Amino acid sequence: MNDRDIQNLFDRLSDSSELFPAVDESRVRDLVLESTGVDLEKESQRYGMRDYLEYYMWNFSQAMLKPMAAAVAVFLFAITGWISMANASQSALPGDKLYPVKLSVEKTQLALAFGADQRASLQMEFTSRRLEEMVEVSAQLHELEPQTVQLAVERFKNEVATIQQELSNDDASTDAGTKELAKAVGRNAEAYTTTVTSTAAELSEEVVEEVEEIIEEAKEQAVEVIITAHETEQDEEIARELALAFEKELILATEAGADQESLDMAQALADEGAYRRAFQVLKEIELTNQE
Repeated sequence: MNDRDIQNLFDRLSDSSELFPAVDESRVRDLVLESTGVDLEKESQRYGMRDYLEYYMWNFSQAMLKPMAAAVAVFLFAITGWISMANASQSALPGDKLYPVKLSVEKTQLALAFGADQRASLQMEFTSRRLEEMVEVSAQLHELEPQTVQLAVERFKNEVATIQQELSNDDASTDAGTKELAKAVGRNAEAYTTTVTSTAAELSEEVVEEVEEIIEEAKEQAVEVIITAHETEQDEEIARELALAFEKELILATEAGADQESLDMAQALADEGAYRRAFQVLKEIELTNQE
């Protein structure tokens, strides 16, 4: 048997189903699915332009968020540090390193104040702080650091001068904020004077007189604002404030030993609503007593 005969024999045998049964393709596929868990029937997912756009936008946002997160962290750190410093500065006194921070916080509070009532309240609160600082520094350092005491005095005088400036505005009697400030000054001026007088032992007589004078000037300006507002508006609340201010001045005049006839005249004018003239009578009594 030559080579050709052998080749023919193999060709016949390869076509025989008995020796080489047909392969079941579906069975092979099932075995592959079962062993691998891969869904061969699932079509390949197709991506559109929107999918690619969302993908790149997500990558871009992730890249941007990292520096933004760092910036936010720095900002929060700075804010936290500022708040801590601001809180620590509340007990600072003139001459302390944190005292300028305390003043800056107060200016920020005034700038962010809502409404005339809140602003007037803050201004009087800060003025009271300057007075308390002056008293405390005077008690502690009047011999050791007289320059620091003088600094505290100047701070209080500057605060009162700021109030005077606002009370002297042309529209003071019609501006809601200024009227509220005038009311607050009227309520607190006497207490300020009493506090300054109690500190006289630590302050020079000249300084005490100077501080008392500036307080008195602010009080008179406040009364003038309230009188003018009362004459133009006839507001009940302003009338009450004016009556209260007059009563305080009348008591002071009585304690100073004013003659009864002048006191009765001032009271009669006030009862008639002529407060401007009534306060003038009290002022004349004060000037007479000083002579």
